[in-house]
Amino acid sequence: MKNIRRSLLCVAIAGVLAGCNSSTSKPEVSQSEELPPLAECRTMVSAPAMIVKGNDQSLTRQIITIGATSDMHGRIRAYDYALDRENGNAGFSKIATLLKEERVNNPDMLMIDLGDTVQGNSAELFNNMPVHPVVDTMNFLDYDLWVPGNHEFDFERSFLDRNLDGFNGAVVSSNIIWDKNSDACSAPDGEEGNDDVPFLPGFQMFDVNGAKVAIVGVTPSMVPSWQASNPDNFRNLDFTNELDAISVAVNQAIAEHTPDVVIGAFHLGRSAESSGVGVQEVASKLADKFDVIFMGHEHAQFIEQTELNAAIDKPMQDISGGTAQVEDKDAAGVYNESNRQTKVKVIEPGKWGWALAKADIELTKDDKGRWNIVDTTLSNRTVSDVEEDKRVQTLSADIHDKSVKDANLVVGTVEGNFLNSATGGADEATDRDFYVTGAQGARLYSTVHQAKVMDTPLVDLINQVQIAKVEEAFANDPEIKYEKVDVSAAALFADTSNLYDGQEFRKKDSSNLYLYDNMLVAVKIQGKQLKDYMEWSYSYLNGWKEGDLTVSFNPDIRSYNYDLFDGNIRYEVDLSQTAREEGHDGNRITIHEIRGGEFDENATYVVAINDYRYGATMMGRNGWITPEDKLWDSSNETVYAIRDMVTELVAKQGGLNRDDYNNPNWFISQYGDIDEKGQTIAGKEGDILKLRNDGGKGEALWNRLVNQEICVVLEGERTPSIGNALNVNDDSTWFENPAYAKDATPEELEQGCSD
Repeated sequence: MKNIRRSLLCVAIAGVLAGCNSSTSKPEVSQSEELPPLAECRTMVSAPAMIVKGNDQSLTRQIITIGATSDMHGRIRAYDYALDRENGNAGFSKIATLLKEERVNNPDMLMIDLGDTVQGNSAELFNNMPVHPVVDTMNFLDYDLWVPGNHEFDFERSFLDRNLDGFNGAVVSSNIIWDKNSDACSAPDGEEGNDDVPFLPGFQMFDVNGAKVAIVGVTPSMVPSWQASNPDNFRNLDFTNELDAISVAVNQAIAEHTPDVVIGAFHLGRSAESSGVGVQEVASKLADKFDVIFMGHEHAQFIEQTELNAAIDKPMQDISGGTAQVEDKDAAGVYNESNRQTKVKVIEPGKWGWALAKADIELTKDDKGRWNIVDTTLSNRTVSDVEEDKRVQTLSADIHDKSVKDANLVVGTVEGNFLNSATGGADEATDRDFYVTGAQGARLYSTVHQAKVMDTPLVDLINQVQIAKVEEAFANDPEIKYEKVDVSAAALFADTSNLYDGQEFRKKDSSNLYLYDNMLVAVKIQGKQLKDYMEWSYSYLNGWKEGDLTVSFNPDIRSYNYDLFDGNIRYEVDLSQTAREEGHDGNRITIHEIRGGEFDENATYVVAINDYRYGATMMGRNGWITPEDKLWDSSNETVYAIRDMVTELVAKQGGLNRDDYNNPNWFISQYGDIDEKGQTIAGKEGDILKLRNDGGKGEALWNRLVNQEICVVLEGERTPSIGNALNVNDDSTWFENPAYAKDATPEELEQGCSD
């Protein structure tokens, strides 16, 4: 049987440390409650139906504290291995310090992780361990419940299964079911098949000193689309509509257990994604069912509230006063038995361990023995000023050391700067790399990375690695009738990416250049759909306005959805033209040449993309292609991940030379046409560059940004960027740098603009 055991890591160091937090560890499961093992077409039950956290029946008043983390993405320690530097806003090690404090006041505290937990930050190095170190860390910290996120399905099913099974607490998600049409669920001839067998329980019950708490979980239904090129990762599983599944689960919990408190634990963004459902819609339609909703996936930081049946096309009410840290009681009002069926509070704690999300739920017992809610109070306890827990540091020392060693493995040298600025720096205004580190991680001073607005060898490197790999696969497979790739698409995932002349290329440089564990896919696509794809990508950039000195970015679009295109194609982007929107074609892209001739919207072209773009964008969101259009993917290759293909190439060649990856094939009209070196051609400058050198107001304001006297205004919670371009006619697009002084260091000036 699967005992709800103490962490293996904890046991390993029991003689060194004081041990695990035994006051909050879960009770052993009795023989009569023996839990079934993980099996095909059976619900994985990892905990008893009711977990008892405290058993003081004499209480007539209590505060139940529930904490949550989300989108930890492999961050056991406060360290970013791609950058090889500490990150003061991250880590289970910092969350652990807060948990120790909280459990002193409330030893019966419930602790949830909301998913996207075991992927990222070099965590993949340890995927072959029986239980992943991140899961062991959650066990050591006595997490009570885990909701799988979409990134839990990034790897083979055996990885998912053994880590769900290896978690000591309850694992729940209401919308993952076994595919009744799969062989695993097939019934003998003449018998009815199995219908809607849950993969995991939809909810978990807790008894806290006699008060019953129900926690309902959900996972994005888009997993099959996002993992379309890796169907074995969700083998025999299906993902149902989130709202429908949550409704069924919460109604079942209420009918069977009459809980005193109902909590949502959702790995969903506030807004819907393609065919999925967002938290805002769930909260609006089920506000009468839930008291608090913890959410992840969006990497956002907020505390909000919504009413029952509130319009979902308008933002929920901010009840934190804009801080995202402490609930403003004046804004929220009292939440109790008289109004709990009319509204619900929603909280998200950012990414990587930026904060411990916390709900304090005050209850009193009436004369009939029923617990009634007096009020709820939400907060995000941030970790920026918190020390790392020494126990977790000790536990993870070997993992940390191996990750740092792997990140710093030298595989070659770099010849030539891979950006076009005078110094090779990434920031368009300062020609420097990043220094500013805020709640969202490291970013550039102006948040305009040169490679996002002009063709550079930095992104061409990724695209040309993709092209070479696909063409090599085509050459080795006689059944594929295509030989060449016409277009490759790749995004610049991190504003901290750069390669300098003379630097040693280390494995961390591949991780920084390509943050995700994406695989490579080759597809065929019609010209009309290719053009629409390019328009879709460049909708990330806002339209140009008279007086703009920079481009600006749509804060509602994720930067990882902004692809740049290379290969046998030459194109221009005009930001004065109409951007693509749902239901409306864009008119920004002019394809001047492709495959050595004119662009033909009826022709078939071969495109190299990553597997996320294949499933989520091309098939799922937009339907540009069908599964039959896939020509090849790297899932069966020894080196299957794109970032590892980059590392492999550097190691094979002994380095990288800028000239080998310099293929200027696109430009933004507002910057101007470019030459073979990627530099703007004299006399063909666009409106933005002309204004920066007008000898008047435009040049003066631009120079103030270059000198770091002013800061741009940022928007967006997940990846803050310029929502409105620095504009000579609009003083609201910039503000004075509070750190500006003639003797200030560049680092001080950059930090002056930090949030």
